Amino acid sequence: MKKSFTLIELIFSMVIIAMAFTVLPKILQVSARVSTQSIKEEALYSGVALMWYIQASAWDENNTEYDDILIVSNGDSEYDCNNTTHLRNGGFVGSRNCKNDIYASNLGKDSDDNGLNDDVDDFTSYKVSNYNNSRDYNLSVKVNYVDDMNLSEENFKTSIKSSSTNTKYIAIDINSTNSKKTSGKNIAQLKLWMFNIGQIQINRIPWYE
Repeated sequence: MKKSFTLIELIFSMVIIAMAFTVLPKILQVSARVSTQSIKEEALYSGVALMWYIQASAWDENNTEYDDILIVSNGDSEYDCNNTTHLRNGGFVGSRNCKNDIYASNLGKDSDDNGLNDDVDDFTSYKVSNYNNSRDYNLSVKVNYVDDMNLSEENFKTSIKSSSTNTKYIAIDINSTNSKKTSGKNIAQLKLWMFNIGQIQINRIPWYE
C-alpha cells in the first residue's frame, strides 16, 4: 500500500496548486467585471424603455381629452394661440389648434387617474426602487416646465419654471445600489424635451375575420 507521494507527484501537485491560486482570482475578477457591466447595460436598457414609455404618453392630462395645443401661463409669446382664429402663429385651417381654450395642468399625478400613468405629468417624481431588491440600480424620473424663450436646436434649456410653459423637460437618473462603494453613484442620465403641440390620437377598430 502506497503511503507517500513521490517527488514527481509532489512537484506536480505544487504546480497545480500554484496555478489554481494564480488563475482563479483573475477568473473571479473578470467574472465580477462582466457581471457589473451586465447590470449597467440592463440599467441603461430599462431607462431607455421607460423613457420611450413616457414619450408615448400624452403631453398633458388635458391632452387625453382634447387634441388641442394647450394655453400656458409662462411660455414664449411666439407660441401663443390667437384668441380669434384659435390658431398658433403660422397655423392654418386643418392644422392643430386651440379651439377649446384649454389650459395646461399643474405638474404631478392627477387624482382621477386611478393609479395609471396616462400623461407625462404623472411621471413627476416617479421612481423604480431597486426592482424589489432583485437589481442593483434605481430609476428616478423628474419632470419640469422649463424656459422656452429663444429655444433652438443648439439651445435646449433646463432652467425650471414655476408655472406652465410650452416645453417639458424629462430627466431619468440611473443610480447604482450595488455596494457601499458604488451606492448612489450615477450610471447615466437620460434627457428628453417634449413640446406643447397637441396629442396624436389613433382610432382603433377591432379586426374581424
